[in-house]
Formats: sequence, structure tokens, C-alpha cells
Amino acid sequence: MIKSIFTSLFLIIAFSANAQSIGDLLKGLGQGSSDIGSTIGNALQGIFTKTDLTIEDIVGEYVSTGPAVAFKSDNFLQKAGGIAGAAALETKLQPYFEQYGMIGMPLVIDKDANFTLTVKRIKLTGTVVRNESEGTFTFNVMVGGKMKIGRFTAYIQKSGRNIDLMFDATKLKELISTVGKFSGSTLTSTVAKILDSYEGATIGFKMENTSSASSTTQGGASAGGADSVSSGSPLDNLRNILNRRK
Repeated sequence: MIKSIFTSLFLIIAFSANAQSIGDLLKGLGQGSSDIGSTIGNALQGIFTKTDLTIEDIVGEYVSTGPAVAFKSDNFLQKAGGIAGAAALETKLQPYFEQYGMIGMPLVIDKDANFTLTVKRIKLTGTVVRNESEGTFTFNVMVGGKMKIGRFTAYIQKSGRNIDLMFDATKLKELISTVGKFSGSTLTSTVAKILDSYEGATIGFKMENTSSASSTTQGGASAGGADSVSSGSPLDNLRNILNRRK
């Protein structure tokens, strides 16, 4: 049902993105579920929505395919230029992610809440903790399994079997800078300025699930089920179309 809703809304929203809040267009959608309309509206607009994802839901093997951007509220999103601005930011960051080796990064999260993320041959390891009240996760990060480099609040959204793994823009800058000290890559002033300019943005990585296709999605539905949203969802298509109009 949700997949069909996305598909139906895509044609409407692609041509009326500047007319009114998408959330307003979805009022009344959630009969029987008071949150579904606002949740889908937020997802389409690029606003991070608190989820009930658990550690079990994000267990898997992933590889990063590009930048992911979401905003903490509609106010922050509109300051950035709406969803077109979010799409433009992803495109702007893409070459820098390639430069810093953040495309093709392998990420493994196991059932015991341990993770491994490899950036330019630098292995980051640690544990993941679910923050129940905020709907976020904390990544306790170490280098080489010995040196602690910090605790990073992660904002995770799941589409089908894939996830967007995002951090506050300033914390992502801190993470990139720290890894750069070990890899020899210096964070350019351009990237630092971009990340500093987006207050209220969560920025990180689109992570494609490379685990066995028999893995299940949130709620126990099999991968590719009727309610799954693939990595080529209407939201991604909408962002691409609006970005090309810039």
C-alpha cells in the first residue's frame, strides 16, 4: 500500500513541490493511523522522522553509494531551499565524498551491536546503542580497536533493505577530520564551509545492503515485499528531477 501511495504522489508532487507543504497534501491520509500521513509527508520532504528501528532492523552488510541528507524540521529544510536544496546539497557533496574515500565504504553491523566501517583502509570499529526516546543511535567509535575517537549520534532511515546513515553536519565534519589524521587526507576549507553552513541538517551516507537477499526488512517483511521502498524510490527520483531543474 505505501509503495503505491509513493508512486501516486510522485507525479503530483513533482509538479507542485513549490505550491504548498506536502504534509498539507497528505492530511487525512492516516485514517486508522494518526502518524502515517505526517511520516510519509516528512519522508517525501526530506525531514528526518523518528522511527522505531531497532538494532536488529539495521543488522547487515552495506556499502556506501553516495551522500544522504535530511533535515530535523520543516523550518530548517525551508531555510536550505526545500527538497530541491537538499538534493542540490547531496550533488554538491558527491565529488568530495569520492575524494575522501567515502564512496564504496563497507559497513558491517552485527546482531551483538558491533560495527566495522572502513574508510580509506582505516578501520573504525565499536558498538551501536539505540537511544529509545530520541529514535536515534549512538556509534561509539574507535580506530584500530584501541583508540577511542568519540561518540556520534546517528540518524538512521530505512528504505527496503537499505539505510541512510546520517550525523549532525558538525559531527560529520569532526568524523572526517579525525579519520583524515590517520589517512593523510586534510579536510578542505570548502567542505568545512559547506558542512558549517547547514544548520539543522543531518548528513551522511546512503548505504546499500549487500547481505543475502533472504534478510528481512523492518517488521519482518521479506525483502522486496509489497511495503518495501527500493533504493530507486519516488523520493530519490523526485530529488533527481528537482536537482536537474536547479
